[in-house]
Amino acid sequence: MIETFVSSKSTCTHMCRTIVFFVAGILTYRNNFEAAAGEFAKRYPHIKIVMIFPYGMADGTNRSSLSRLLAWQLAPVGYDLIHEESRRVKAAVEIIREHGAAADQLILVGHSAGSVIAYRAGLNLEEKHGFREVQVFAVGSPKFFLKDISFNKQFTYITGQKQDKITRIGRWRKPGSRKFRGKPGREIQLNFNPDHPGWKFHASYFLNSAWSDANQVFHSNVEDLVSKIHELCPDK
Repeated sequence: MIETFVSSKSTCTHMCRTIVFFVAGILTYRNNFEAAAGEFAKRYPHIKIVMIFPYGMADGTNRSSLSRLLAWQLAPVGYDLIHEESRRVKAAVEIIREHGAAADQLILVGHSAGSVIAYRAGLNLEEKHGFREVQVFAVGSPKFFLKDISFNKQFTYITGQKQDKITRIGRWRKPGSRKFRGKPGREIQLNFNPDHPGWKFHASYFLNSAWSDANQVFHSNVEDLVSKIHELCPDK
């Protein structure tokens, strides 16, 4: 079941200049993107921030039930990886149209499997609904087959310095295919907190995870991530 809400970090509700949509992957909790929402609000005046959970939220699920929730969510993720317009993509498109019709700037930020929904929703908005220059950022995402199209210039793929297992899944180009020969417009590797092992690393991109590098320079995962997005997609 798709769930969505407007973040309390939003500084605008109507006729907003910038609207950011976070699109979650699986096993994601309601507050996972709130630190990132706060960072966006610092950098973009007149911003509305909308959270979309295509596979539902993990809130209220106890540890013993997480494996069942994971199994339930993986099936639609597999479907979305190979189908361009699933019902979750269509639902995301309608949510974005509802909130973003009058905005000057639309930014879609996907995490993990949510990145697939974000990319396909952005493409659908431009091809079928007349939206222009929708910017899509995929963070810690699996790869999926891409057509060689101009929209890819608006697609940025962000990974960390570690080998996140999810980013090893799939590929952009389908061997032997004349149709799926594309790649993201930008592929960027950022340094994130190296103290997070395994799945914690995959889950920490959007968290206020503080650390210092070898030169004793202070970093925060979420600050560095949102700063990079703002650098590439400044306020209009």
